[in-house]
Amino acid sequence: MSSCGHVDTLVSAPRGPFFGPLAHGFACGAHIPIHSAQAWNALIDPAAACQETRDSLQDSWGISTADEWREHVDRLLAGEDDGQDTDLLLQLRRDVIARAGRCDLPAWRAAIRQWGQWRSAAPEVVDGFTVSAGVIIRYEARFRADGLLPPDGMVSSVRGYDYGRAVNMARWGFGGRFCDYRAAESTVLRAGELVRQRYTSWADYGGGYALGRVLRFDNEEYGHTYQSVLGPNRMLLTEQASPWLHIPFS
Repeated sequence: MSSCGHVDTLVSAPRGPFFGPLAHGFACGAHIPIHSAQAWNALIDPAAACQETRDSLQDSWGISTADEWREHVDRLLAGEDDGQDTDLLLQLRRDVIARAGRCDLPAWRAAIRQWGQWRSAAPEVVDGFTVSAGVIIRYEARFRADGLLPPDGMVSSVRGYDYGRAVNMARWGFGGRFCDYRAAESTVLRAGELVRQRYTSWADYGGGYALGRVLRFDNEEYGHTYQSVLGPNRMLLTEQASPWLHIPFS
């Protein structure tokens, strides 16, 4: 649901919201419209792009009916589409930090092994988690080097990737005439509420959204997928007209 090229343009709809809960919700989904040069604070206009939006939903998500659209929205808002295992790993790290004040990779992997023993997890699951911990550490280091995270920043949750996509699912659902305006607006507002509940700041949320995306698609290649989230995130953190600089996070 984005352009093939690397665009990254911050576009605002003059009649769209710029402040308040609805603007906050739209701002949570801003990565994708920025990357595709669409307005961050507006739904897709069904009169202008209904069939195009439907074709894109079918190609990218396998969605061709209103019921399928609703199922995907519900899964995204529940944080069940992506990253549940990653959030478990991040919680294990937070537990270590709460006890010891810090958590390096060996300590994190030790906590994973202890969790595996306690849960009688299959060895391959534990091995996969220990590998994933290393991948997360390396991505966070790159995020800090690229300014996506502060110098001492860590990602707290990747649920934001689902919530941000839920906002865009609302944009596309309305544009494809799979829902009415009220349902789309309700989805945007709910996603914004969930982001506020899980994160502490726009930067915290941006790191979670970015990690969720690259873990799913980038495979430590730091290629187009990485750039497609890094560019918009940088704009959101630094561009003078960015909603993240004007809309209070909480």
